[in-house]
Amino acid sequence: MLGAAGVVWPYLKVQGVVVQPFMPIFATTVTLTEALTAFLLWTQYRASGRLVFLALASAYSYSSVTAAVQLVVFPGAFSVTGPLGAGRQTAIWVWLLWHGGFPLLVTFALVMKSQAPIDDRHQRKWRGSWAIGGTIGLAIVLCLVVASTSGLLPNLVTSDGCCRHLSAGPAALSVWALCSVALVFHVFTSRLRTSMDLWLAVALLAGLVDVTLTLGAGARYSVGWYAARVASMVSSCTLLGMLMHEASGLYRKLTHAHRALKVSSVRDGLTGVFNRAYFNERYPREIDMAIRSALPLSVLLVDVDHFKAYNDTFGHLAGDECLRQVAQTLDAALKRQGDFVARYGGEEFVVVLPGCDAAAAMGVAERSRRAVEDMNLPGSLQGEPYVTVSIGYASCRGGAESGPEVLLAIADAALYEAKSCGRNRVRG
Repeated sequence: MLGAAGVVWPYLKVQGVVVQPFMPIFATTVTLTEALTAFLLWTQYRASGRLVFLALASAYSYSSVTAAVQLVVFPGAFSVTGPLGAGRQTAIWVWLLWHGGFPLLVTFALVMKSQAPIDDRHQRKWRGSWAIGGTIGLAIVLCLVVASTSGLLPNLVTSDGCCRHLSAGPAALSVWALCSVALVFHVFTSRLRTSMDLWLAVALLAGLVDVTLTLGAGARYSVGWYAARVASMVSSCTLLGMLMHEASGLYRKLTHAHRALKVSSVRDGLTGVFNRAYFNERYPREIDMAIRSALPLSVLLVDVDHFKAYNDTFGHLAGDECLRQVAQTLDAALKRQGDFVARYGGEEFVVVLPGCDAAAAMGVAERSRRAVEDMNLPGSLQGEPYVTVSIGYASCRGGAESGPEVLLAIADAALYEAKSCGRNRVRG
């Protein structure tokens, strides 16, 4: 931005082409962007109660109103001199109010940084409404006073639009000084620690460039005047862009958090596989799908052998680790995307195999049994030398066994048979 201002500087006073629609486009852009910035800052104040956001929202509200009024009273925009009793000098004095009041209010906002947040919601809303309403009212009153007393104010603009008296006038120099002091004060007090600090500094710098180029140009529709208006649009857009970027970042984080919460809500906290609630919700749907599509569906019930004795021998922490490893091994034994394993309760797991007939289910069950045995986890003194599982399976085709409870009951009976026959085996 400073580099662009340096390039333009030698040509500031060169008279450019008079583009009548430029001023309405410029003023409308600034009015809307600063109003949106004020609204986003207001929402941050309502959420946090921090007065610095309220003060900044007030500053941007003030800037939005004065930019709109300057368009209304700008010569040639709506009439030769402008409505509201405005004269040829009104627009430039409103411009001075705009560019002098904004840095002053921003500096006041920086002072409010150390103030404690307002916790009471009713008080927060009441103070915020009064602050924003008061600032907008002040901007309107000041602009009306300037418009109604335009004949009494010093002449800063000649009839041909030349502003040579503006550059050396005390009012313009005071505005330039306010912009400079506000920028320096902001940089030294905030140290640009946050994104808002950084981009607010950019906005203040753009405002200072705007004032500097306007004073150097000395005439409307000159190269410097156009460049100053562009700098003013940059000043109005920077903080809005940062706030919108942060808002989109918050939406992304919220989406990720929601996804993580959704995943954690269906996962068993100990083993990491799906929990009983997920099984109870999904299993009937798989049964219904098998009925509608006339495809087979199989269920495995898996029980860790002698788990109570394992806990008594090695302790509950070791038992938890044993369940984790068994669960992950069962999950790794599943090869198809639609298959899933869930913790059924205690040391029992259930495996659902959509589109899998009895022969395939027996193969998956045997593969899972061997995978657990191959972990070589030391077993309890009452059982095998290594941790093993017993598995019972049941299959249906197109819901012939009618209902999820029936299929589970068949698998449970098969599991009981596997345990009765000596454990560490598969029955169906």
